[in-house]
Amino acid sequence: RQYEDIIPGYYMNKVHWNSVKAEGNVPDALLREMLEKSYRLVLGSFSKKKQRALLEGEKKDAI
Repeated sequence: RQYEDIIPGYYMNKVHWNSVKAEGNVPDALLREMLEKSYRLVLGSFSKKKQRALLEGEKKDAI
């Protein structure tokens, strides 16, 4: 409600997911925070084996 460019998730559960208008006026720090929370939520839904594989891939990409 604070930002008109953050709206209920178009294809997802509108209670738990948001959509952000790409051309909108949402602060970068808030976008990063929202992305990190979403990533961690989705990551937590995978098996521990898949989580390790994804996190190891992140480490390789960071190098």
